Amino acid sequence: MADHKIFSFSLEGIEAIIDRLDQLENDLDRRLEETLTKLAADVIHDAKRLAPNLGGWLEGALVITEVKRTIVGMYIDMGTSPEVDDYAVVQHEGFRKTKGGKLVPLEPGIKTESKGAYNGYMPGKKFLENALKMNEQHILEELSKVLEG
Repeated sequence: MADHKIFSFSLEGIEAIIDRLDQLENDLDRRLEETLTKLAADVIHDAKRLAPNLGGWLEGALVITEVKRTIVGMYIDMGTSPEVDDYAVVQHEGFRKTKGGKLVPLEPGIKTESKGAYNGYMPGKKFLENALKMNEQHILEELSKVLEG
């Protein structure tokens, strides 16, 4: 008969490795949450500078939420508070629709025009989209830093 040898090994310290991996995961989650919150605040700051000036309440309605976690990752919502969503969409898109279905373009008012250009963008329509565009590179850089450690 063939000679069977028993092979065995043991791992010591596996609990310490698991604890360290858990610590690394928690640290990454914390840094990512902090970074997402700061980046969203930066975008909202710029969106406020680009929002149409209609007495300041649209600017005041720009908000960010808490970071949300899903099975696949994290995200943060930003935009306007629910009570002004319909109006904010009209201002963001730069037109409204009449009851008859006609599209009426919105023109920036004197207060909006008096804000002047900000980082190469004029205040008015697409204020949130333009704020995201102007922060896109910064967002990518900051998220890369989080992943680098």
